[in-house]
Amino acid sequence: MKYVIILFCLFCGLSGYASEPDSMKVERWLREASSLPKDSCRTLHFAKKMLGTPYVAGTLDVNNEETLVVHLDKVDCTTLVETVLALAIADQQGKQNFEAFKEALMLVRYRDGHLAGYSSRLHYFSDWIKNNEAKGLVRECTSDTKISLSSKLSLNFMSTHSDSYLPMKKDTSLISQVALFEKAWQGVEVRFIPKEKLNQSPNELKIKNGDILAITTNIKGLDVVHVGFAYWKQGKLHLLHASSVAGKVIMDNQSLYDYSKNKKAHTGVRAISFIYCR
Repeated sequence: MKYVIILFCLFCGLSGYASEPDSMKVERWLREASSLPKDSCRTLHFAKKMLGTPYVAGTLDVNNEETLVVHLDKVDCTTLVETVLALAIADQQGKQNFEAFKEALMLVRYRDGHLAGYSSRLHYFSDWIKNNEAKGLVRECTSDTKISLSSKLSLNFMSTHSDSYLPMKKDTSLISQVALFEKAWQGVEVRFIPKEKLNQSPNELKIKNGDILAITTNIKGLDVVHVGFAYWKQGKLHLLHASSVAGKVIMDNQSLYDYSKNKKAHTGVRAISFIYCR
């Protein structure tokens, strides 16, 4: 029997699907969540399940063709957020099986929930927010606070740095496809909460536990440089995130204000609520 299990795990790894332990973990977590009080914040609940998971970048770009990649044993900041939301969606639907989780992950990760090659993935987080708002999954709440400011986007980082993205480096025809989606964001106005204001109270920031926080940037051609989940500790806003510095998913001990204040590329945050979390 042990040889059958080994062969099964090898097959799963080579084909790009999640390993059996991942599927078992998903179903166990969903069963456990079914007994939570109805007013529990599902995003923060599932995000805490991911604490200690190793940080690994580039896990979605390992296959020659775009496929739905599932990893609960290694994440970056974006795949952490997508994994947590997929778990929360499956839980909200009252489903406790791995297929429901994968369907939810597909819905969250790809434009209109359809996988149609590399450019159908929601690479820019502004695009991710807008498309998942249209699906009825999230609502951006950045404008709920009076201290938010506006800025205009000019996205082109991916197409102008295509050598940094393995799929575009391998297939240059993808550059024009990505550039087409970038073009739709030229001059689009968005709101953000400036990092100087992140030491304000929950009532002033209008950010709740479990909200997605997207750290905005002044890097030319980019909108967001990092994402994670909000949690409040002793009246201070903190970030639960996949940290490249710590090398794993952590609940950051330093406040988000302290985390960002000396990072010149950080300008502030955008806050996004998972609708079912409220």
